Amino acid sequence: MLHQILLFLIAFLVGADEFLLGPILTPIGTDLSVPPERIALFITAYSLPLALMAPVLGGVSDRYGRLAVLVPSTLVFGLASIATSFVPTFETGVATRILTGAASGGMLGIAMAMAGDLGEKAAAKAIAFVTSGLTLGIILSPGIGALSAEFWSWRFAFATLGGLALIVALVGMLHPSPGHRPRAGAGKPTEPLFVHGAWGSLIALAAGLGGGIGCFALVGERLRSLYEWDTATVGIIYAAFGILTLVGNLAMPMALARAGSGRALMRIALIFMLAAIAATYVFDSLPPVPILFALTIWAVLGGMGAPGLQTHIAQLSQSRRGALMALGGSSINLGVAGATALASSVYPVGAAWVAVAAAALIGFAIVALRPVRT
Repeated sequence: MLHQILLFLIAFLVGADEFLLGPILTPIGTDLSVPPERIALFITAYSLPLALMAPVLGGVSDRYGRLAVLVPSTLVFGLASIATSFVPTFETGVATRILTGAASGGMLGIAMAMAGDLGEKAAAKAIAFVTSGLTLGIILSPGIGALSAEFWSWRFAFATLGGLALIVALVGMLHPSPGHRPRAGAGKPTEPLFVHGAWGSLIALAAGLGGGIGCFALVGERLRSLYEWDTATVGIIYAAFGILTLVGNLAMPMALARAGSGRALMRIALIFMLAAIAATYVFDSLPPVPILFALTIWAVLGGMGAPGLQTHIAQLSQSRRGALMALGGSSINLGVAGATALASSVYPVGAAWVAVAAAALIGFAIVALRPVRT
């Protein structure tokens, strides 16, 4: 159980780091004497190395063992995060964020692969538990950043994440899990990377899950325009969405048993998510209750579908599990970036165009998840 808690914390760290910056761009910009919009480059400096390094480090873990990658990556993540808390200039901050992102490439995907290594029966619960750590990090990190900036400094938030990462790395070194050493006879994998069924699953993560998250980024603006709600109210709805997503994560193993497979569960989730997105963005005269119900469906089903599909990917290939799980994480990141840019560009034309973009992306993902012929 200790090692699953460590995997949970590693996922928490990655989720928290990705969403920490949202409320503290202005304090960082003021401190480093640059406009807040330039601080947004901290996000790119983190996410791009993560997406590029994850498949590489995942493949290394397939050959040399999960902990041989996970522990050093977590150690570097911690040191780089602490270094970010001391940066004197914007340029130095970009450099430490690049290092943090590269280290993150050896964390979440490897943690997911380690959960998948537990075997087909135990993997679903383990992956759901790890995913809930990611979701919890996403939920709490904006508050952590805001409180740190308000009462201490934005630097305290990065130092806190870095300190937690160093503790996790230390525990991982002192209590290694023998189940995650290199496999007997491990070396250069003999299976191709894109085994049967991999492409459709990775496309679904990018276009389906990434598309859904990209459309969700504009929900706050949509609610403000429909109901003239203030920032506090919208913030409460975002927090509730995160909590409901966490509920979906934890309920995934039960849903998976009913759906029969992770691909089928994700396909069902995407269909309902697309209906919820349509209800949110197409109809301008709906009262709040139906919209909030649609957002509830969106959160819970999305929370079930994503770890369900990752459970499926984990079982596609034992020898390539690390690389495939890491590719899944990169697919989500790239999908979110692309979908957010697309949704943001069409929203000013009309809110319904966000639903059209979602239909194209999520519809493509649903087709990609059609039953695989063996």
